[in-house]
Amino acid sequence: MYWLRMPEKIYFKKGCMPVAMDELSAVYGKKKSFIVTDTFLYKNKRISSVEEKLNGMHIQHFCYYKIDQTPYFCNIISGGEAMRLFEPDVIIAVGGGAVIDAAKLMRIMYEHPEADLRKLSVDHNDIRNRDKLFPKTGTKAMLVTIPTTSGTGSEVSPYAVFTDTDQEYVIADYTIMPDMAIFDADFMMDQPKDITASSGLTALVHAVSAYNSKIATKYTDGFALKALENILEYLPSAYDKGAKDLVAREKLSEASAMAGIAYANTYSSICGSEGAQYIADLMRINAMENEKSADRYYECAKALGIDGKDKTEAVKNLISSIKDVIQHCGYENKCCRCFD
Repeated sequence: MYWLRMPEKIYFKKGCMPVAMDELSAVYGKKKSFIVTDTFLYKNKRISSVEEKLNGMHIQHFCYYKIDQTPYFCNIISGGEAMRLFEPDVIIAVGGGAVIDAAKLMRIMYEHPEADLRKLSVDHNDIRNRDKLFPKTGTKAMLVTIPTTSGTGSEVSPYAVFTDTDQEYVIADYTIMPDMAIFDADFMMDQPKDITASSGLTALVHAVSAYNSKIATKYTDGFALKALENILEYLPSAYDKGAKDLVAREKLSEASAMAGIAYANTYSSICGSEGAQYIADLMRINAMENEKSADRYYECAKALGIDGKDKTEAVKNLISSIKDVIQHCGYENKCCRCFD
C-alpha cells in the first residue's frame, strides 16, 4: 500500500501570508507564537511582516534567531528550553531549510524534553517501517512554515537534519510534519543569485530523484514532473533577473513545494545543491545500466515535451536540458563515478 502525506494545509500565492495566517486566530484561537528564524533575516527585518500580522491579531510572540546555515544540536536544545519558558501554542518557522528543520526539532524538545534526538535518528529510506515508537508532536503547539528559499522542501516533509560534533543526524517521522505551509513569493524576492541557484538546483535534484524512485507513484510523478518543468523553464530567468521576474520567483516557489512533496513520499535521499553537479552524469549512467531508469527518463522527457528520434536520443536531450540549467547557474557538471 502507498500513501501521500503532506501538511494539512498548504497555501500558495504571492502575498498570501496575511490571509493564510488569519486562521491562527479565527480558526485555531492561538494566543502565543514562537518564531524561529535566522540572524540575517531577523537583523534585516525580513520577518517584520509576520510580526505585524501577529500584532494585528493580538497574538503574543517571541523570536528565536540563533540559527545558522546548519541546525546545530546546541541551538535546538536552547530553542526547546526557550519554548518551554514561553509556552507557545503555535510555532512559526520563517527561513530556509535549516530554520525549518530546527523548528521541527525544537518542537520535539519543547513537548518531549526527555527525548534524545540522536537516538531518534534512523534510516530515512522508508519511514513507514520504523521499529521504535516516535514521540508524538503537535500536542502543545502547531507548526507553521514560511519558506524564504525554494529548495529543500523541508516545509512539506517529515524530515529534519541536525549536526552535533561534526556528525549529521537525520530525523524522519510523519509526526514532525508541519501543520501548515505558506508559500508566499514575497519572502523570496530578494534572494541573492547564489541562493537562487543552490535552492533551485536542490529542488531539481529532488524532483529527478523522486521520479526515478523505486516506489514512485502516479501521485508523486505528477508533483515531480511539474516541479521539474517549472525549474527548467524559470530557474535561468530567476537567476539572471531576480526580483525583476516576479513570475519566475513564484514558479520556483511552487516547484520547491511540489518537489518536496514528491521526495517526501518516495523516501529519496536527502541532498543539497551539490548533488546537481553529479545528477546529469548519474542519470546518464542509470539510463545506460538500468532499462527501467531509461524508461522512466523517457517518460519524463515525453511529459516535458522533449523529443528525439528514439528513446535514447530523447533521454540524452533531457539530460542535456538539465545540464544547461545547471551550467547556467554557475555549477560545473562533474562525473559521479567517484561514488562507485
